Amino acid sequence: MECRVAAVEKDLGIDRKQLVVGESCQIVAFVPVKWLTSLKERKTLLSSCPRPEGLSEAEITTFLQPSVDKLPAGWTRISIQTLRKSRLAYHISHTPSSPTRCAEEAARVGAELDLDSLCGFMQHVAEQNYRNLWRKAHRQYGRPHTDSTERPRTSALQSVKQSLSRLLGCSFLHIGSDSSLNKEAAPSPPDSQGPHPNLLPADALLESAHFLYVIQPFSRYSLRDVVSYSPAKLASSHAKVLFILFQVLQAMRACHREGLTCGSLALNHLLVDERLCTQLQLSLCDYERPECAELSGGEAGQEGSEQAASTEHQLPALCTDWVHGRISNFSYLMGLNRLAGRRDGDPNYHPVLPWVVDFTVPYGKFRDLRKSKFRLNKGDKQLDFTYEMTQEAFVTGGQAGEALHVPHHISDILSDITYYVYKARRTPRSVLCSHVRSQWEPNEYPASMERMQSWTPDECIPEFYTDPTIFQSIHPDMPDLDIPNWCASYQDFIDIHRELLESKEVSLNLHHWIDLTFGYKLTGKEAVKAKNVCLHLVDSHSHLTSYGVVQLFDRPHPQRLAGGSYAPPEAPVITQNLKGVAERHSEMRAAGLINGIVPETAGSEGAWPLGEDSRDRLKEEDLEEGTEALDSLAASDKPSEQLSPAAVSNLSTADPRVSANKVNRNRGMADPDLRDARVSLPEGFNPLQALEDLEKHHNFLVRGLYSELPERSFTNLTPHLSFSQFVQRDMQAFGVLTAEIFFAQRLKALAQDASFLDRFLTVRKLCVHHLKEIAAPLQHAALTLLQLGRSCEELLEAGVHGDQINLFEYLPVFEGLPPSSPAQLLSPSCPIIPFPLYFNSLHQFVCSYYSHWAENVEQGRDFVFSLWQQLDKLLEKIQPEGLEILLPFILGLMSNDLTAVYAAWYFFEPISRALGPRNAYRYLLKPLVGVYEKPGYLCGRFYLYTDCFIVQLIVRLGLQPFLNSLLPHILQVLTGQEGAEDSRVLGVVADDEEAVSDSPDSYSSSELKGTAEHRSSSFVDFSSGISFSDQAELTENEDFQNGIFLSEREQESVSLGKLSDKSSNSDTSAEDRGTDSDSKERLSLRSVDSNQDLKLPENILQPGDPEDDEEGEAVPEPADFCSSPASDPRESEALPKGESLEEEDEEEEELSEGKEQKILLDTACKTVKWLTAKLGPTLSSRHVVRNLLRLLVSCYFGSEKHQFVSSGDENGTRVGNIYERRPVLGDVIARPILECLMYVAQLYGEPVLTYQCLTYIAYVVGPSNSWRLNSRKEAGLLSGVVLMQKIIVYLSDTTLMDVLPKINQDVLLPVLQVLTSPHTSFPSRAQARTVLCVKTLSLIALVCLRIGQEMVSQHMSETLRRFFQGFSVLSELKEQMGVSEDSRLGLAGLSDGDELSWDPAAVEELEAVFSLEMAYSAYIPFNCLIGDSIIKKVLWNHDQVWKLVTLYQETVSAQSPESPRLTSPESQQGGGFALSVRDGLLADDRVTGTFGSVTVGNRIEIPQDTTSMGHHPAQVNQCPNTLTLAGSQEDGSLKQELPRSARMLCGNWLAYWQYEIGLSQHDTRFYFHQIRLQHFTGHSGTVKCLSTLSGEDFFLSASRDKTVRLWPLYNYGDGTREMEPRLTYSEHRKSVFYVQQAEALQQVVSCDGSVHLWDQFTGKTIRIFDAFDSRNPVTAVTSMPAPQCSVITGTADSMLHFIDPRKPGLQHEFRLNMSVTAGLIRCLAVSPSGRTVAVGFSSGYIYLLDTRTGLIMRVWQAHDSDILQLKTAEGNVVVSSSTDHCLTIWKESEQKAVHHYRSPSDPVHIFDLHSNEIVAGTVANRIGIYSLVDTSVPASMNKLSSENFRGTLTSLGILPAKRLLLLGSDNGVIRLLA
Repeated sequence: MECRVAAVEKDLGIDRKQLVVGESCQIVAFVPVKWLTSLKERKTLLSSCPRPEGLSEAEITTFLQPSVDKLPAGWTRISIQTLRKSRLAYHISHTPSSPTRCAEEAARVGAELDLDSLCGFMQHVAEQNYRNLWRKAHRQYGRPHTDSTERPRTSALQSVKQSLSRLLGCSFLHIGSDSSLNKEAAPSPPDSQGPHPNLLPADALLESAHFLYVIQPFSRYSLRDVVSYSPAKLASSHAKVLFILFQVLQAMRACHREGLTCGSLALNHLLVDERLCTQLQLSLCDYERPECAELSGGEAGQEGSEQAASTEHQLPALCTDWVHGRISNFSYLMGLNRLAGRRDGDPNYHPVLPWVVDFTVPYGKFRDLRKSKFRLNKGDKQLDFTYEMTQEAFVTGGQAGEALHVPHHISDILSDITYYVYKARRTPRSVLCSHVRSQWEPNEYPASMERMQSWTPDECIPEFYTDPTIFQSIHPDMPDLDIPNWCASYQDFIDIHRELLESKEVSLNLHHWIDLTFGYKLTGKEAVKAKNVCLHLVDSHSHLTSYGVVQLFDRPHPQRLAGGSYAPPEAPVITQNLKGVAERHSEMRAAGLINGIVPETAGSEGAWPLGEDSRDRLKEEDLEEGTEALDSLAASDKPSEQLSPAAVSNLSTADPRVSANKVNRNRGMADPDLRDARVSLPEGFNPLQALEDLEKHHNFLVRGLYSELPERSFTNLTPHLSFSQFVQRDMQAFGVLTAEIFFAQRLKALAQDASFLDRFLTVRKLCVHHLKEIAAPLQHAALTLLQLGRSCEELLEAGVHGDQINLFEYLPVFEGLPPSSPAQLLSPSCPIIPFPLYFNSLHQFVCSYYSHWAENVEQGRDFVFSLWQQLDKLLEKIQPEGLEILLPFILGLMSNDLTAVYAAWYFFEPISRALGPRNAYRYLLKPLVGVYEKPGYLCGRFYLYTDCFIVQLIVRLGLQPFLNSLLPHILQVLTGQEGAEDSRVLGVVADDEEAVSDSPDSYSSSELKGTAEHRSSSFVDFSSGISFSDQAELTENEDFQNGIFLSEREQESVSLGKLSDKSSNSDTSAEDRGTDSDSKERLSLRSVDSNQDLKLPENILQPGDPEDDEEGEAVPEPADFCSSPASDPRESEALPKGESLEEEDEEEEELSEGKEQKILLDTACKTVKWLTAKLGPTLSSRHVVRNLLRLLVSCYFGSEKHQFVSSGDENGTRVGNIYERRPVLGDVIARPILECLMYVAQLYGEPVLTYQCLTYIAYVVGPSNSWRLNSRKEAGLLSGVVLMQKIIVYLSDTTLMDVLPKINQDVLLPVLQVLTSPHTSFPSRAQARTVLCVKTLSLIALVCLRIGQEMVSQHMSETLRRFFQGFSVLSELKEQMGVSEDSRLGLAGLSDGDELSWDPAAVEELEAVFSLEMAYSAYIPFNCLIGDSIIKKVLWNHDQVWKLVTLYQETVSAQSPESPRLTSPESQQGGGFALSVRDGLLADDRVTGTFGSVTVGNRIEIPQDTTSMGHHPAQVNQCPNTLTLAGSQEDGSLKQELPRSARMLCGNWLAYWQYEIGLSQHDTRFYFHQIRLQHFTGHSGTVKCLSTLSGEDFFLSASRDKTVRLWPLYNYGDGTREMEPRLTYSEHRKSVFYVQQAEALQQVVSCDGSVHLWDQFTGKTIRIFDAFDSRNPVTAVTSMPAPQCSVITGTADSMLHFIDPRKPGLQHEFRLNMSVTAGLIRCLAVSPSGRTVAVGFSSGYIYLLDTRTGLIMRVWQAHDSDILQLKTAEGNVVVSSSTDHCLTIWKESEQKAVHHYRSPSDPVHIFDLHSNEIVAGTVANRIGIYSLVDTSVPASMNKLSSENFRGTLTSLGILPAKRLLLLGSDNGVIRLLA
């Protein structure tokens, strides 16, 4: 390869440092993007490629590694394949000499025959078989010399060039100075649509004088990486492997049509991405032929020297050489690293060697190689703790989509951080700061080798054994790495360290370290025992990676043979007696020669001729004694133990039978001369050790490495090659490739550069012994392509011909088919590989995805629409395995800014219908939340807020998941800023206050902290793959949550924007933290976009934060939120502009961003109102109103929201504000939220305002635990006052007087306490305090105007006194400080030693707010309202306030002489500043409120004719620039009546609603209080079945009166109203005993013996399935959960019938019981996953059936009598009830029942499941609630009262979200109870 690298450097001008040799003879180059662009545009090649400036050689080497993904800006990597033109100087014959014409006929077949049809395929097979048989006969029997025609031959060079140009769609660009090249006409690229999508495209094709260059994009991942490092990505289903092979065959067919072959395909030639889209990279080096005639094995493109080198690198030979001491430890370990895929210079996957000594003593203390370095460093206790904790978490499990904690001991063998620390002296500072630690601290790096070895938990790197420069520092402030003082120099250390590695102590124990690092101790029980379980091998990760831990061996590694252990260093001492005996025996053996043959011992065939009996007896005796001798030798475990003399004599002496005279048959008696003869063996000598080591080594090679390969003699090839041979080689390579995917774990020991022959032989041997490990659909393909039915010798011998390069030749006809070709295998009629029928549509979808994405990515809608047109056809045929492949593409579209909205609009409904609610929630919820959370302008976003799309979300996800996880994100658009900006504060009121009362009027802190049960951590990134088979602690820099600091306490309980107080307790995997899109997953109601830099002032802190001590600093205003105050924020600043889409078609009117924003808000408001009416009062209050109240607070969060803006809507109705309209930005943003809140109040009545909103206001404005005010509390105060103004306007007079004390005590006084306090400063400083003061003053005035003059002094005196007290605070402080009245209190006059009891910043704010202008503007209206005498009594500081008013008047008079002068308070009533009295509002009786003058006791009687009095507000004419009381009738309405609604809460509905909203949001238990809410009359017979629809707004009932009725579930009346059915289905002929909604079809299934399928909206019949056998009627029915559409029926003959309602006839039919003992089928229940169905019989037996296979999984007798009902729940739980009074909980896999609930009086005949509870009913009208999980909780029983329920209970249904109970009776009446 060096010559090729040199050629690239010379011809392309790329510096050698920017090149590295990659896999498959390719060269990876690091080049500028501009240089590559010039090549793509066919410009002249630059003389030299630019070199990276400022990058060291080490950095460039790192960037060339495939594991590194982040490259410098403007640089990229490319792959270069080189072809030496001199090795293409041969010709290819186009008339095949073999039985196939794959390439030539592939094009014709594709053009003439349609192999997708059965007719075309059979015609192709017939034609090919005929031609192949004819050619075989002609070749075998014909005479070649009579054939005068010559084979048409073309040059391989020209053929390759032309084929590449056509295939890749570009022509060759000539480079260099060779003029001959320029004369040749370069082939023009074809007029096609570009290269095949499954072929890796070419950036450029270059030709020089000696080489061809194919420049292609560099791909990080190949299929080898998938099977080596991420095998779990393909483990979920065989469909993924089949789809990869399907794409490979598509690419191969395209190549063959253009006359190009693919080479000896290997796993690294298949480039894949996270979505398993596969691109084939051609192996062009296989086209090269050696310039000499010698070729090895007929394999194209492999040089003999390279083959010899690769043979030496094979693991069996490498292991054998090391065991026998022929190579060093270092060489062997580096070979293992190379086989494991480790790459030099790769920080993530660098080679590893063991630390062998610790450098604490001279020449080191040897380390224990039986333990990993991680274990030695951390200790067993720490590893045990890690394993036990993760194991406990793993057993506990997690929620759906949550990453489980996998038990493990170690995380990695060598991390990238450790690698950089090792090489810190040679690595640039910038690299160290980006990988090790961001701040440069050179002293923090280990300073010596001793410290380095003791610090690191990872293994060593080879540089410490080879490179003395690694110790020398290139940093001036970092000293060189110290070496031990017993080394004279760095080179001396390297030499000694290397000698220690090669020492005897290390060699004898190195196999233990190999077992830990590359061997069998990485997995299984041995790994647990060795505390060596590696996370990478057990976490089943599905994301792609190019590095990891590779296990090469699955058996113990043999020990290195040390000479002294089995051979004595010196000859043993032999005694004289033994020598003499040996001489005599030698003489006897010499004399005993028979015909020149020496008799053998141990009963050999050449022994002395004996009788048959004697010979057999001797054989038995010899075998017995030999076994005893071997056992005696082997019994010794200690090497130092000496052998017994008898044992030595038995082995050392000659056979005693060999005698000239007789044979000694007494084996127990030895020769007397031998008794004293001994051989003195050295201590520790074991004569059998060599044999044992040989046997272990042989077993290791044969069983562990599969190293026995048949030998083959090769013959030289002649250069006569045919194209068909290349094609056959492609198909053989495809067969090998298919097997390698499944045998990847067994082929780890096979070198990546192994020859095609070695791969074929190894794979074929594995197929013979382990064929079942290959997926069943591909076993036939392996048998066919690898010809497993023929012996290997036959194949290879028959394949050796001088004109062939393929390994063997296929038979002309095999199993009736011609030799395989890509076009043939892709045919649906071909039986070799049964590809699913939907693969063609799926492949077309994927190709369209990538082609449109590259061309029309800006046209988001057109792009998505074109894919949507293909989706319906695809989903009709697709299976769940195919959905796993399709779904990542859909998720990618829903996550991209340009396509997210349209992808959600077009794809959600069909994809969620195919997935079902469970999988739709798991996979689609995260991208949906991402679409709603995306900041900035997105074209067409309003589509996702329409009611039709919201209905789809409810139906396909389920009501409860929608409410908990998606609704909060939808509502936040009402703030006008969807996305991260506002959602970051969507929980700002969730303070950390714990003190709340237990009364229903109070909110619990947990409720205010969250409503969404869904935790953001359950959002798992599925972009790396989907599997239907069945996140993270915040880092230090993530505690600052989008500009708002949280204390530790609040971080656990309050996460801004989260609606769950548990949302911070979960974990995310490390790979889910890296990207911007993934960071959005951590928050439930906010989106953290890393591109936004939202920094709020440091003094916006939580109580108790240390940063809050710094007071008085200037508050910068975030530029992100600032907007022009003169414009409507809805039009100007509502959203930051993002990238706009391209213009749509001309005939469509384009919407501007401002107009679309208005449409979005209007659509969202309408949808929220519609949703409020649909959900009902309880769900609306719990999920809509609560979230709206939180959003209202967020509207005032931040100083930018407190800026006054001009009103852009002069004609709008602004009720509740009597001052001149000066709204702040927060008021404009909050307008849609207030509108929706008031709509809810109009729909459900005043209780929404008084019971829920008022309580919430009291909470947010209530006193906190600290005097310090944070931004959340500030926003809460403002929002509470604004909402209070709205509420007062809509309250009736009676209600207002009832809640007035609460308003004063819980709202006004706490607000005034903060407003007038000198101890509390506002985060937004004086501006926020001013706004709060104005709004509070307006609120007080509004209340006073509503209640009238008489009531003000009685109820509002304390409030007015507290407000005007603010004008005296400053004077009191001045008196305390001894400062004159005219001077200002500020920070300037304070010394450092002053200790203040007040906040200087707060004092400055008070000076700015309670000014002369504020005194005048506040005093004059109230003086006119209640009179001078009363106000003097109320205000204790009246004189001071009057003084301030007078000063202001004088100041204004001085500036404007025309202004009237204020004389006295009394004269104001008639002066220019007096309150204007209209229509007698201020008459003699001084009735100023909305009440009449009639009082009854302490209550006020409201006359009917005084309602119009409240529409005329008072006016005060003020001087310029002052706050004035003004307003029109619309702007300043004092009172508005709530319209009467038919759904207004009253009676029992009100009581039930009050109880429900008082419960915690996280309390999911079912409470039954027998509150009667509704009853439904219409059935004339017994109600047999009740079923609720998915939205819980309607339910179905089946009755004995042969009808099915559809009922509405909306609240009407006070609980006594009778409801009528919305629809009646009367097509049944018998009593209807079953009704259910089919989720997938959204249709109704009902049964009376015949199964009816009908439309739930129109009542029209769709299909009727009559009884299959009139003698065996249907006795039980159930429907499969979505996405399955089947309906299961059980008949009297114990048959289960599966019906697909979309098709006529039966789908499946299974017989359960052949005997009559089981009885009749009473009930059926399908598991939530749809995989099993439980069948209950009248005999008490339960059958558990697999719905996919029909196999009976389990049968058991659950009860002693008739089973009445069955239900299934999550976790494989089955619940059954019987007439034996038992309610039993079962686990599918357990034999014994989990728990028995026994009803003492009557059996449970009906029940339903609610979360983890069972709600059951009995014939005695008792309702019981049982726990499904915690069986220790006692059951609660309630007897239905006759007032609430009449008749006998016959059916029961639960509304899970609303927690209501439907009860049907025998009299046909259905009642709704709570």
